[in-house]
Amino acid sequence: MAAAPAAAAFEDGRRAYDRADYPTAYREWRPLAEGGDAAAQFLVGFMHERGQGVPADPAEAVAWYRRAALQGDVHAQFRLGFLYAYGRGVDRDDLQAADWYGRAAARGNRAAQAALDELRAEGRLPTPGGSRDTLLLRSAADRGGATAQYQLGVRYATGEGVAQDGEQAVYWYRLAAEQGIAPAQYQLGLRYANGDGVTRDYAEAVKWYRRAAEQGVAFAQFNLGVRYVNGQGVARDPVQAYQWFSVAARSLLGKEADTARQARDSVKAQLSPEQLARGEELVRSWRAKPEATSAPVATPRR
Repeated sequence: MAAAPAAAAFEDGRRAYDRADYPTAYREWRPLAEGGDAAAQFLVGFMHERGQGVPADPAEAVAWYRRAALQGDVHAQFRLGFLYAYGRGVDRDDLQAADWYGRAAARGNRAAQAALDELRAEGRLPTPGGSRDTLLLRSAADRGGATAQYQLGVRYATGEGVAQDGEQAVYWYRLAAEQGIAPAQYQLGLRYANGDGVTRDYAEAVKWYRRAAEQGVAFAQFNLGVRYVNGQGVARDPVQAYQWFSVAARSLLGKEADTARQARDSVKAQLSPEQLARGEELVRSWRAKPEATSAPVATPRR
């Protein structure tokens, strides 16, 4: 399409749009957009996003915004960032949102800069000492990835790539734990037992230790034994303590295994022959019962 007719068609579309004649505006702009006009591509995308003259279709809007954004259209860059930030027409992806907001902000778009600042304020972007890797984890965790949720909890607990934050660690551990991630269950139990990022609650600690212990997490098994010895969050029960110390000792190594065996033997000395027989039977019959989870993850020892 020649430059003059194209310009005339664009203005015809603008006048139609201004009087809310959206079908006519779309008919004028669509051929221009298909011909590579970035401004028309943005406007066609905008009409698809808003459902003006065409059915609302955020995915179609994303496609047109991307074509315009790659040509440097600042308005398309901002809208593309917005759709990624809120998962409209595309999977939510904070990395992509930050990328497109950043491109628009670099061209002087104040709304894009404000949106980028808001992402940072919400903790959805790395701190100055953070990493792209952490942001990728956050994106996967936001989409419900249990392993990513657990790993993000570890980041917040240790301050790796993000500001250390016990409450955020608990938040992400809980999401992963509820999906069956055993190390997250153990970490959540540990935090309830220690009052780390959450109000101390031994009963809640026992609940999560038990789920992790039943799946075979030796540290959780040992700590569950401790709760049964001390009657913290559960009634004192030396037989149960004996079982969990014994099971933990089979999986732990080195000094940690020695500690579990010492705890087991200390409890054993307090058991009647009948209690010991019952405890030994519990140990013999115990088998790990994994919950349905995603890929296995390592358990930090803190």
